Amino acid sequence: MTTRLKNRILNFLYNLDRALASLLGAPAQETLSSEIGRHRTAGPIERAACSFLDHIQAQHCELAVKHAEALDKVDDGFVG
Repeated sequence: MTTRLKNRILNFLYNLDRALASLLGAPAQETLSSEIGRHRTAGPIERAACSFLDHIQAQHCELAVKHAEALDKVDDGFVG
């Protein structure tokens, strides 16, 4: 698989993730991972989901929340 094709697939999956999160009521910049990460302590499902994702990528939920917050700042006009 070429790098270009891999990037297109990853971009598609990222945008699908954001669309699904929006359908479930999350704010515009959230992904399922960032939304779950924000509610990690809310219950056993959220904890289990973050635990699973953190095994795939270290600190996945935490990184997803930071990424969503950075996108929010850019949308609000605060870069930096």
